[in-house]
Amino acid sequence: MFYRFVFFGVAIVLGTSLQGTVLQAQELPDKQRTLAGRYAQLEQILLRLAETSSSSDPRRATLLNKALHESRDKLLVQRFDTLVNALERRQLTNAIGGQTEIEQDLLELLRLLESADRNERRDAEKEKIKEFLKDIEEILHSERTLRNQTRQQEAQHLPMMEKDQRDIRMRAQALRDRFAEYEGWTPPSENEPSEYSDSSEQSQPQSEQNPSQPEHNPSQAEQGQSQEGQLQESQPQPQQNQPQQNQPGREPSPSRQALQRALERMRQAEQRLQQAEKEGAIEEQEEAIAELQRLKEELEKILRQLREEELLQTLEKLEERFKRMLRMEQTIHSQIERLINELERESASDQRQINIRADRLGVDQQAVIEEAESALLILREDGTAQAMVESLLQARFDMTEAKNRLERTALDTVTLHVVDTVIDALKEMLDAIQAAIDEARERQENAKNQQQPQQGGTMTEEPLIQLLAELRMIRSMQRRVNERTARYDTEIKQLLEKPDADLSPLRYAVEELARQQNRISRILHELRIGRTQ
Repeated sequence: MFYRFVFFGVAIVLGTSLQGTVLQAQELPDKQRTLAGRYAQLEQILLRLAETSSSSDPRRATLLNKALHESRDKLLVQRFDTLVNALERRQLTNAIGGQTEIEQDLLELLRLLESADRNERRDAEKEKIKEFLKDIEEILHSERTLRNQTRQQEAQHLPMMEKDQRDIRMRAQALRDRFAEYEGWTPPSENEPSEYSDSSEQSQPQSEQNPSQPEHNPSQAEQGQSQEGQLQESQPQPQQNQPQQNQPGREPSPSRQALQRALERMRQAEQRLQQAEKEGAIEEQEEAIAELQRLKEELEKILRQLREEELLQTLEKLEERFKRMLRMEQTIHSQIERLINELERESASDQRQINIRADRLGVDQQAVIEEAESALLILREDGTAQAMVESLLQARFDMTEAKNRLERTALDTVTLHVVDTVIDALKEMLDAIQAAIDEARERQENAKNQQQPQQGGTMTEEPLIQLLAELRMIRSMQRRVNERTARYDTEIKQLLEKPDADLSPLRYAVEELARQQNRISRILHELRIGRTQ
């Protein structure tokens, strides 16, 4: 992408400009001014890319906006201009320090932007493997069906089934060719013997392989010549036009070996069927099915690893965001406590300053709400943590209530209680995320040590948050709904005692509370259905 080349160009020129002896002193300001212009152009391109991607690719738009915001928060454009001024004034020491800092900031932004490319490559790889698995399932089904038909047929009818076996093998061969392109190796030709073919027939005595030939007992001289020939064959030979899969130093993948062996078994089954060897054909078909099943398990293992990588990356992003929200919310809580204490001490003449500070806290609370929106986008995109989504929706509702109260300068215990509720919810969700990170890392470590248990049946994706943690969040959500119901009941009774009381704000809050209760019930029902299927 364009921004990658611009970032690399800026970083390279910055690195060279750190060596003051390379460029003439009068050239440095012009070089730095060129870089400043290119970076300002890059910010405009990021803005346009984010706007055009907002509807077609929301995730990329979010990433671009984040990079743009970080760039502006770091004041990179202004700092480039400062470097130009420093170089024009021959303040080389200040310029070198500023260039080093900008170079580090640019590399951080580049890593952020390249994370989108990594995610896209991983998503594409997952889709490709899912396509392979679908094709393997169809071939497996066809081979099992043919195996059952072979068992039921009389021997004299078996040659007519050779074409069916060949059709299945050709489908598997087409899959092999696509898989070879995916893994980057060259499949053998039709008549070329595979390096994974079964050597049992070659290891049989010659008299069994060809009964028409008389048994030959070699003499000692012949044995010596044979051993000499074997020694010569064991020496490394020149590699000429050797396919990629036979090149030394490249160990074939287990999935590739299984697929090649399955093809060999199917080819042997064709021959057995043609020769009306029923038991031999069934045996070869059984072996082909076993190899296809191994291939399926290997690809499912790769798919699980990709899912684990994606899951851990998502959890780490959520952890960072929830930690930030928690720090911001705790700061708001302490500031509210300070304002309440000042409100009790100060005179009415200082009320204006307190109102201004309360309004600023409302702005800070809005910033937390925006962070929560970004976290919701990540959670909804994953789609497996329904309870956490609902818990964050509840917390966002409480954040909005706290913001509205701060804007009205409602500095009281009710506002503090609302913020306390948000903090408790954020802590609970952060604990669940950190526990999920530990579990994900443990699973990755077990997989590296080949301790991961085999999963039979249909493969399911690992959820972002485990069931027990989700149930804890549901219990906490229900507790908060109960507490809020009691608080609204008290407030409604107090308002009804006043003439001309306005119940519209509470009416909306109660309606939202009812929606939250319905969503909790729905999530529990979906969890029960999903876990019992």
